[in-house]
Amino acid sequence: MKSSVLDAGTTGPSTYTSALPHAWHAERNIDDPAHAHPGREWALALIPAAVTLAVFLPILGNGFVNWDDQANLLDNPHYRGLGWSHLRWMFTTAHLGHYIPVTWLTLALDYTAWGLNPVGYHLTSALLHAANALLVYRLAAALLTAADRGTSTWWDIRRGAMAAALVFALNPQRVESVAWATERRDVTMGLFALLTVLAYLRAVRESADGRLDRRWYWASVALFGGALLSKSLVIGLPLVLFVLDLYPLRRRPPAHPRGLGRIVWLGLVEKWPFLALSGAVGILMLALGAQRGNMTALDALGLGQRLALTAYGLVFYLGKAVVPWPLSPLYTLFHPVRPWDPMYLGPMAAVTLVTAVLIALRRRWPAGLAAWVAYVVLLLPVSGLFHNGPQIAADRYTYAASMSWALLVGAGVAWCGRAPRTGRLSRPLAHGLLAALALVLLGWAALTIRQERIWHDSVTLWSRAALVDSQSDIPIFYLGWSLADAGRFDDALEHFNRALARTPDRLPALKAQLLLHMGLIEQRARRPAAAEERFRQALAVDPDHPVALIRLGSALLQGRESVEAQGLLERAAQLGPGWGAYDAGELRSAVAQVPPEAGAVRGRLAHAMAGLLRRHGQLDEALELYRLAAELLPANAAAWNDLGVAYALRGRSGEAVSAFVIALRVSPTSRDACDNLRRMAQTLATGPPELVACSKATP
Repeated sequence: MKSSVLDAGTTGPSTYTSALPHAWHAERNIDDPAHAHPGREWALALIPAAVTLAVFLPILGNGFVNWDDQANLLDNPHYRGLGWSHLRWMFTTAHLGHYIPVTWLTLALDYTAWGLNPVGYHLTSALLHAANALLVYRLAAALLTAADRGTSTWWDIRRGAMAAALVFALNPQRVESVAWATERRDVTMGLFALLTVLAYLRAVRESADGRLDRRWYWASVALFGGALLSKSLVIGLPLVLFVLDLYPLRRRPPAHPRGLGRIVWLGLVEKWPFLALSGAVGILMLALGAQRGNMTALDALGLGQRLALTAYGLVFYLGKAVVPWPLSPLYTLFHPVRPWDPMYLGPMAAVTLVTAVLIALRRRWPAGLAAWVAYVVLLLPVSGLFHNGPQIAADRYTYAASMSWALLVGAGVAWCGRAPRTGRLSRPLAHGLLAALALVLLGWAALTIRQERIWHDSVTLWSRAALVDSQSDIPIFYLGWSLADAGRFDDALEHFNRALARTPDRLPALKAQLLLHMGLIEQRARRPAAAEERFRQALAVDPDHPVALIRLGSALLQGRESVEAQGLLERAAQLGPGWGAYDAGELRSAVAQVPPEAGAVRGRLAHAMAGLLRRHGQLDEALELYRLAAELLPANAAAWNDLGVAYALRGRSGEAVSAFVIALRVSPTSRDACDNLRRMAQTLATGPPELVACSKATP
């Protein structure tokens, strides 16, 4: 019979080598041929998959939400197809700071089959999550078999594997990863990560003389590459494989059976391809985070603060795993972070204590330490050590890390099966514990279905976030605009009015932002006078608010009040270098609203806006605005020079040279344009005449 990666740990113990003295040599009952029929194995594996699919099917009634779905799916034509241009974009672009080409491939297939109908996208995510439940079952069966010392029956192991799969798949924390279309990357990553581990186990099982089977080993490496190209969160998986080598596999390579040599061989020599992939992706992650400004700067959070945030997350996720209510799409991080505050001191003490206890118990209970290390390793890339974004935690971050605790629960269920036979537990108590777990799973399933309704649309999503995280201003704005997008303008204004009433005077920036958004909603409701009044109120609170200046100036221009309007717009343009503190999307939208008749000031605004976008790594958007600025300001050498720089950064050398040449024609003494043209000319066979002239003028 043909073998596959899913067969890891399901055949007879005779296939395992002497390099695993206690692993997978356990006892004939584990793989009794009377039970281990492939058909029965698959039937059992399909049970958690079917249950998972049934619990998550209600998400088919959900739509897209206005939290990245708009930018990733609804307003993004680049993934819509499988042509060469689409594939090139997927594999060469880090859209919104994420390099996820494999995930984009799955979304392209969805678009090919369903267009922009959200049903298809949600169905694919639900199917992938169900497939992952099946794979967790197979992984648990393999690892529980490896850990067993001959006291468990075949059914003990399979019951434990079933429990592990359901604990992983049905926890309400999984909803964010499955019901949110943007988070397709989680379930895709999970699929490849699980296949990576199963292929690795197969390589161990098929090993000869302590060396891994090369076919399965390189298959595991390739699958790991697929996981990283789905989402880089699993960058720590090589260390998890090393942990599995130590327990439950207990591998002892003949050349290095113990001591430091064993550690070096298993952790470095054998894992170098995995480590190379992780290193490359890690560098890419840091570069993308720095380019987009997503990563919290080193001087903004010190090491002590980052460790405090990491400890908080480790404890927070465990608490939410056990009692997954209430859950929110956003858990806002409030500054400053004081490590000595009780909210951080408690978790730091708990993490230290748990780590110390598990290390002390490592010989009596190695599974506990192995699960803890895997949990920490898989969460580190999204922990406070590498903090990014406005959140202190996110449910989606637990998708991979939660598998370690699910496997530990599965081991507990297997233990409950054998404990009455070994006298460690009475049969009624063992049955009672299993019944309690069944009730917990039923409760989780009910909460999961309820949580899925929260992701039905943007209004339900942000209503929940505003309720759970009432101190955060982020849900306030998202909920207000969700109501406006639904045509409920008066409800949106009432919502913002309530938020404004409870905003203290010591937060003028927030007050100005609320008033600005009320003005924008009044504009959408076609009430220009009310909108103008709101913009003036915003500027009374924050006179240098660039978006309010541009919006009010644009509104006045449309009302033919050009003198005041020009003054407001000129002031906004002069503030350009300080725009970095403001939302780029709002500014870009505001600039687009400036009427064409205000050509020169519109050009200066576009030039300033392009510089902000370029600093944020949004080169395509910046290039578009640089072109507009050069068109509206034909005699502005700086606009042409910056356009040339943007072309050069995009690798469009010919267009870059043309822009630099125009800059020099406008201003022959422009040093920036001359230096840039000189650099570009090094790649050309002959330099343009302007290069000679500027070289003489600027030494």
